[in-house]
Amino acid sequence: MGASRPGIAVVTGGNKGIGLEICRQLASTGVRVILTARDEKRGLEAAEKLKQSGLSDVIFHRLDVTDSSGIASFAEFVKISFGKLDILDEKRSHDRRRDTEQS
Repeated sequence: MGASRPGIAVVTGGNKGIGLEICRQLASTGVRVILTARDEKRGLEAAEKLKQSGLSDVIFHRLDVTDSSGIASFAEFVKISFGKLDILDEKRSHDRRRDTEQS
């Protein structure tokens, strides 16, 4: 029997900082990474940067985690395209900052 893929991962906020590094680390182990970001231009640039460094199994999908209809659409995309999701890395710092500002 052949070896199975290490899995499918979604990284929110994957276009910069820790999120981008998480994408890099996961992809370097063979995980197929769906890099998501609110800003389409930055997300596409980040995915291309990873591909240029030899990590070809990274794709970009626009996702705003504060938009419930966008989340539903993204979930349908994952279900249709991959059938399942193995890893979810969600950044929540933007929510904490907003919660602090509202207090």
